[in-house]
Amino acid sequence: MSWWSELLLLLLVVGLWVRGISQRDEVFGLFCKFLAVLLLVVLLIAGRPLLLELGLLALALWLPSAVRFESES
Repeated sequence: MSWWSELLLLLLVVGLWVRGISQRDEVFGLFCKFLAVLLLVVLLIAGRPLLLELGLLALALWLPSAVRFESES
């Protein structure tokens, strides 16, 4: 998938999500959010998910360690 088609799909995802949030009709808003998530899944599966993988790696490294929350007994 070329970079411009990935960018177009990403812009479509953002547009649908924003439209879903701003809708007064809950059913149509939920439908827009569902379509946005579906397009995001298509983008992640068909595209090059390197940016997503790097973002998830950064999030995993940023999270605190489990040892930090264990009680000292």
